[in-house]
Amino acid sequence: MQIIANYEELRQDLLSNDRRFSCVNEHLAFFGVDLVELSNKYPSPAYVYSKEEISNNINEIKQAFKEHKTRIFYASKACSVMGILKCIKDNSIDIEANSIYEVKKALKIGFKPEQIIFNGVVKSKEELEFAIENDLFLINVDSEYELDLIEQISTKLKKVANLALRIEPSVKAKGTHEQLDTSFHAKAGVDKEQALALCKRMLNIPYVKLKGLHMHVGDQLPIVEPFANAAKVLVDECIKIQNALNIKFELINVGGGISTAYKYEKDNIKTKQENMKIHFNANDYAKAIINEVKRLGDITICIEPGRKIVSSAGILLSKIAAYKQKTLHPLTKDDKAIQIEWKFLNAGYSILSDSQHFDWFYYVYNASKITKKHDTSFRLAGPLCDGGDWFKIGTNSNKEFLLPKDSNIDDLIVFLDAGAYTIESQTTYNNRPRSAVILIDENKNDFLIRREDSFDDILSCDIY
Repeated sequence: MQIIANYEELRQDLLSNDRRFSCVNEHLAFFGVDLVELSNKYPSPAYVYSKEEISNNINEIKQAFKEHKTRIFYASKACSVMGILKCIKDNSIDIEANSIYEVKKALKIGFKPEQIIFNGVVKSKEELEFAIENDLFLINVDSEYELDLIEQISTKLKKVANLALRIEPSVKAKGTHEQLDTSFHAKAGVDKEQALALCKRMLNIPYVKLKGLHMHVGDQLPIVEPFANAAKVLVDECIKIQNALNIKFELINVGGGISTAYKYEKDNIKTKQENMKIHFNANDYAKAIINEVKRLGDITICIEPGRKIVSSAGILLSKIAAYKQKTLHPLTKDDKAIQIEWKFLNAGYSILSDSQHFDWFYYVYNASKITKKHDTSFRLAGPLCDGGDWFKIGTNSNKEFLLPKDSNIDDLIVFLDAGAYTIESQTTYNNRPRSAVILIDENKNDFLIRREDSFDDILSCDIY
């Protein structure tokens, strides 16, 4: 009963105090738009983004870093739908790409080359040639082998390659998923012990301009301390290299990692996902970085946030498509059989993959019946053939979600804070289409910015 009471408190708080949500016609509304009406206009499942919330999040980061010269490069891997990239560009920040197609998307939507950072642990010769030919603002060098390629290409083209060296700070990203830790025993970057020699080499390559050092700590950390610790390591390395080589870096790139709260402050429901509840904000993050970087004097900070910008700006719409009751039979004679109520949605892990692969938590509400108490437990599953295609990180320890008792076929189910790394990870497993994406602008107008895959799309790359 305590879990139900807390979840009811969260539902009421959502409708009363969350700038994104309200109640319209007894339905859940997102920035004033009735989601049930919206779902009748577009195919389901679908993602819905708010341009206003993207702006809110960007402005929060800008405000946090106002005390120091900082350039914000949106990590486009978080969501690279062209309509979302246009929203990013309209907010006058820059962009970071992790593949050459992300670079090309950025250029196509209107970012200038001097606004683009190119990241990645594997950059092919052809990709590096494109980046250098197009005069990108920065290439974050990830290995000595990559530097070999850059030297060959820049010398051949007689064009300057603007570089930063990515180092691993060897600081544990405490509290996050092991696969999201990129700063300790990670595949990315070079050992900091290699940094001085590599920087010295860069200074002797004719068509290379060394601009600074780069790192990335990790994603979705619940506390700010690892960022502060890693920033200290990076600044110490900058000072050591500058002194040894008698140079002055133009920039220091601290990567991304401003986390998003997937479990809110008033949530007292205990789960194992420590990194779902966040204990710092953008101001805390900026303070931790600036406190260290100011030791370098007049230097530009580059940051690469992704999740923070788009996560709260996106939600997933899905509908109840089937239901059944099943029995969990006892494993031993001392156990009791348990009856489980299942609700099947038209979105599974091919649409929302991180729920499967990273044990991600999302608040789930029945948008069709948002005014009703969410007090009945159901297991939620997707339509895929896999036995694992169900949402295991529920509201309670029995892996169930709370919805109104009379939740039924065609009711609209909404997953909150689903805007980051979800569309990018979609698959066509079982030959189910990737979803449509809808954008709501500042005037409550809605636009389709990505259509659902058609059958022809699914066949388009097959040769037969």
